[in-house]
Amino acid sequence: MERKTAEAIFSACETALSGLTEAERIISEMTDSGERRELLHSLSKSITEILSGVRAPAVIQYPDIQPPEPRGEPDTTLDAEEEAFVSRLTDDEISLIDKALLAECALTWRKSARVVGATLDELSPQFEEVSYGYLARRIIALVEAGKLVSQGDLHYIRSSEVRLREAVVGAA
Repeated sequence: MERKTAEAIFSACETALSGLTEAERIISEMTDSGERRELLHSLSKSITEILSGVRAPAVIQYPDIQPPEPRGEPDTTLDAEEEAFVSRLTDDEISLIDKALLAECALTWRKSARVVGATLDELSPQFEEVSYGYLARRIIALVEAGKLVSQGDLHYIRSSEVRLREAVVGAA
């Protein structure tokens, strides 16, 4: 792809992501938790596709077109409702979540946002209240346990990547 095309794609994706971020803010204020959860789930799938399927190829070819990302609140920050849900998870449920995260990883680098989005999609029928922030926390735990290797800042899923450690693949 030509540089000019990559820059235009990147710019268009940023515009789309800005609009989706505004939609996320509005949806997060909804009082019906079931409807809110369903809409946020759909939104996360859309964001994942834009980031990994459209914007990433342009950035991979021309990394300098992506300016440094401004830091806001870390993605690993959970609200009170999310913290309450997490505190009720059993060890078996956490293990299932970790297995789902690992299943979305490969020996090649993948954006943490892609892994989180795909896992959120996979887990939604069983764990409707699992948030992307909690999944980001579990990625950190998997890195600390030596099951994943990372680069970037794991507290910001759009600014980090993970891959399987070779030994994990052989043990599966």
